[in-house]
Amino acid sequence: MKVIHLISGGDSGGAKTHVLSLLQHLNQTITAQLVCFRDGPFAEEARQMGIPTMICGGNNVFRTRRKLAAYIREGGYEIIHCHGSRANMIGAMLRKVTGLPVVTTVHSDYRLDYMGRPLSHLTFGTINALALRRLDYRIGVSDAMVDLLISRGFPADRFYTIYNGIDFTPPPPQGDRLEYLRSLGADVDENSVVVGIAARMNPVKDMATLVRGFAAGYAKCPRLRLLIAGDGPEKDRLTALAAELGVERQVCFAGWISGGMDRFYSALDINALTSLSETFPYALTEGARFHLATVSTAVGGIPYLIDQDVNGYLFQPGDWQTLGNDLAALGNDDELRRRLGEKLYEKASTQFSIQKTVSTQLQIYASILRRHRRRSSARDGVVICGAYGRGNAGDDAILEAILQEMRSIDPDMPMTVLSKDPRSTRLTYRVRAVHRSNFLA
Repeated sequence: MKVIHLISGGDSGGAKTHVLSLLQHLNQTITAQLVCFRDGPFAEEARQMGIPTMICGGNNVFRTRRKLAAYIREGGYEIIHCHGSRANMIGAMLRKVTGLPVVTTVHSDYRLDYMGRPLSHLTFGTINALALRRLDYRIGVSDAMVDLLISRGFPADRFYTIYNGIDFTPPPPQGDRLEYLRSLGADVDENSVVVGIAARMNPVKDMATLVRGFAAGYAKCPRLRLLIAGDGPEKDRLTALAAELGVERQVCFAGWISGGMDRFYSALDINALTSLSETFPYALTEGARFHLATVSTAVGGIPYLIDQDVNGYLFQPGDWQTLGNDLAALGNDDELRRRLGEKLYEKASTQFSIQKTVSTQLQIYASILRRHRRRSSARDGVVICGAYGRGNAGDDAILEAILQEMRSIDPDMPMTVLSKDPRSTRLTYRVRAVHRSNFLA
């Protein structure tokens, strides 16, 4: 199997980690060619990881399309896989000229990608929203992201779900903890309980809630310290907020961490995330690798990892009071932190490993190729007629049984359900659904 991956080449954070780790492992089984639209640190890191990488730059998108179309035909590629807005646009342009199936991985909510940048949202955001609807298939990084896109009218039967996975091989010893924390500027001692976050300081990460919650927790547990790794447009505001709340000495703004994140996570006691929107963030599984007690907003796919009061704590976006209470409880109870961290590690290491991510991706590719061949043969699908979408548990059970049986016979069978509530049917069963009185449909 040969798959070509398109990405801008300026990506960072979770999207960067997902693409590079995925391609590194995919190339042990198939050919996964990376194409970046600009050279730089992303492409250089890919080369260092042994990923076949090509640069196809320039501002002329039509020239880029021609060059890539010829490269794809000559290379015998079977699938075009896009990541990000520019790749989605080029992928949409390549779809007809190559005749290949085009799939995109949706790493974040496209409506929030340019939050705080109205001009970029109006231009790049609009182009991306249009391109997303022109592609053949979409992969959501979490079931929650898939449900969100289906609720916005994307075809329910053209989705796959994948979760970010990491390598849970035990890390080597990371050196003296206090020495490292103090080198970053943190005011800590042997008794300190360090809360940490690694993220870009932009509005969608809502770090103001983190600072407020930390201040509330510190009032109940003076052992707490907050370490923020990252930078961004919100830094000045957050620094002023920490001073306003009287915790400027207890909050350390460490900037970007160089040399890998293992040492950062190994120095923490509590991992925190306050985002307004996420898919399935690496920051939490990376913290789980170090057995960290975790507090996070209940957004995106995070509730699939964190079970409330079992292996961590969840709170609603913006609820700094609950966050403060959770941080204080963890700060005052060493055994609670240890127990939650161990439980989180057990779940993350078994369900969200890089090996499972790669296996899922290969299954997705196989399904896409089967479905693409089926479309060219013009085989019929199935329409399921009945009293569905009326909230009747018995009817719903019958529909679920029919769908399961059909999928066991043929997992790629196109199915459409006549329903009184098509939106609910699409979200619940991930099939096409039309209203029973919509005669045109």
